[in-house]
Amino acid sequence: MASIDDQLIAMAGMTQAVQLIQTLAYEGRVADQQALESSVGSLFAFDVPDTASVYGGLSGVRLGLKRVNELLAGNARQPKDLELTRYLVTLFAVTKAFRQDADMGAKLHSRLEELKPSFDQHGADTGLMADLNSLYRSTLSNLPQKFVINGEKHHLEDMQTSSTVRALLLAGVRGTILFDQVGGRRWRLLFMRGKYIEASQRLLRRA
Repeated sequence: MASIDDQLIAMAGMTQAVQLIQTLAYEGRVADQQALESSVGSLFAFDVPDTASVYGGLSGVRLGLKRVNELLAGNARQPKDLELTRYLVTLFAVTKAFRQDADMGAKLHSRLEELKPSFDQHGADTGLMADLNSLYRSTLSNLPQKFVINGEKHHLEDMQTSSTVRALLLAGVRGTILFDQVGGRRWRLLFMRGKYIEASQRLLRRA
């Protein structure tokens, strides 16, 4: 698979995570259950043969690929689209700070290894979301960079919704790290936008 495809898959993983968060925050529902399972599952993809396998295949990031294509093509100009872009920018900042803290990285990885059997057996159920919520609060929430999630207060204060949001923030960081690992750079999204749009459309047809 060409590197631009790998970068798009990682970007789709990032975008899918924040898109799911946005829907949860405003509507209190999971926009796409398969996308949720794939995003959370990426946290436990420790040894995979290729980038797509982090999400269980291209179908696992179909929602993300669709949103990336819309954002790159300039078809997304609504306030929530700008908010989504802001979340992606924040992901880069938070991930940069996270990667500078080796102890936090080791702690998070070790805990995810412990939780993997639960995901393998039960998927992204409420128990796992609660565990990932606790993991987020003991790691990423201590970084100087903070995620500020907009939405309806009664949804954001719901325990199950807030736990799922934090689990997806972890998945967003996972996607951001993956983006860097496969050679992704933010400036390329600007200067090679046409190639990325073409590739995103091609991947969507296969997803």
